[in-house]
Amino acid sequence: MPFNDRSHSPSPIGLTQRGRLAFLLKDSVLYGAAAAFNKAFSLVTFPLLARHFTVSEYGALDYFMILAGLLAIVFVFGQDSAVARFFYETEDLTERRQLISQSLAFQFLGLVIFIPCLWWNAKSITPWLITGEDRYRLLQVVLLQVPFLLLVNFTQNILKWTFARAPFLIVTVGSTIVQMCLLLLGVRWFALDTTGVLWVSLITHALFAALGLFFVREWLIWPSHWNHLRQMLPFAIPLGLICIVGAFSPTLERSLTDNLLGTDSLGMYAAAAKVAMLIGLLVSSFQTAWGPFSLSLYKDADAGLTYNSVLQTFVLGACAVSLIISGLSHSILTILAGPQYGDASIVVFPLVLSLAIQATSWITEIGIGISKRSYLNLYSYAASLLATLAGIGFLTPWLGLVGVGIGVLIGQIVKAVVASTLAQIAYPLPWSYRPVVAAILLTLLTGFVATWLRISIGESVAMGVHALGLIAILLVNWRTLRSVMEVGKRVSKI
Repeated sequence: MPFNDRSHSPSPIGLTQRGRLAFLLKDSVLYGAAAAFNKAFSLVTFPLLARHFTVSEYGALDYFMILAGLLAIVFVFGQDSAVARFFYETEDLTERRQLISQSLAFQFLGLVIFIPCLWWNAKSITPWLITGEDRYRLLQVVLLQVPFLLLVNFTQNILKWTFARAPFLIVTVGSTIVQMCLLLLGVRWFALDTTGVLWVSLITHALFAALGLFFVREWLIWPSHWNHLRQMLPFAIPLGLICIVGAFSPTLERSLTDNLLGTDSLGMYAAAAKVAMLIGLLVSSFQTAWGPFSLSLYKDADAGLTYNSVLQTFVLGACAVSLIISGLSHSILTILAGPQYGDASIVVFPLVLSLAIQATSWITEIGIGISKRSYLNLYSYAASLLATLAGIGFLTPWLGLVGVGIGVLIGQIVKAVVASTLAQIAYPLPWSYRPVVAAILLTLLTGFVATWLRISIGESVAMGVHALGLIAILLVNWRTLRSVMEVGKRVSKI
């Protein structure tokens, strides 16, 4: 099939199948890599902070950073997904501005009402958090961060959905670079404590929230009516609850780890999660590009064929990367954070694969978004949360830190199965699951055998098993691999 040069187009509509894959790959590199770089901030600063703080202090800092992200998602409350879904419903520029502006007004109303209440009641909230002497001060700084985190998220989404690539890169990559530089100076020259690290994050997000608003200023107008908000709310409310449950899971995992295993284990879990974030770079790159790509194509008759190609290609890459990261996890932890974190490698595989399965589910559950029946995701997230709780509660006393990781993985598998089933009911698509399931099962088998060998025999044997599993997956999916290589060659010519 000849490659269509319209990959230069700002939309994948009208492209050939191969052209669409090239378009998605290109946008994954441009938009996604920038978003992934932003999310990689905690990974890039991991060696600096892990060596500067004790294991328990680093665990506490990681907890409050996760909490800040959770609170920001609470106040966004699904509006980012709602804007994304309804943005393409109209071609009228004024109405698109109204839609965006009404969404922002709604989000800020929530901040004005609830942030002061949380601030005044901070002392009564802190007993529910992890143990630590500075948790009251840390919570206060987190609350101050939330409005700026919301604005940065809002402006990044608008720039992404309007295909404003250069400003998107400036806000996304620039904020990460500035924050890294400030942290490096603060840790090296001013011996920042955990509260100081959060202050650096607050200052950086405030600067780039202002810059992001400048970039999207033409999209912001005073709302003349609230019709778009009334239309978006039924779609956004279930998504808001879903996003809160999804963002609550990392906080819950850390709280259970702290309660069941102690603060040192919390630090080890945080370190393993940072290594698992290496696949999060791939996942973030894909997720950022997948949203606009998938929703702009769903009306095309051959959209299902494109979705299937994306699914098989992504799963092959995700499984391969999962095994590579898991196989090298002990070395990565030792090099980046020091030998005191080496034992955290035993929990990296289930955390890495859980992220890969989560991203795979984003593809197969696209029917829920297309059908606008966002409430269906509530069932999958509720099932995931219950499965995660049950898995961690049952396995952790028996397996220790590995039990936490397996509990998280079980939760993501349950979510993927439930969400994909409901999506197929809501909006049937011609999925071909056999190669996908085969790749994931082979990865599961390889990873758990290697983890058992890592614990019982040693690191070198585990690395060998990971290598053999990687080769097997590539051989089984040779056709998909050849297709990926061909698309890569064509993208390089653009």
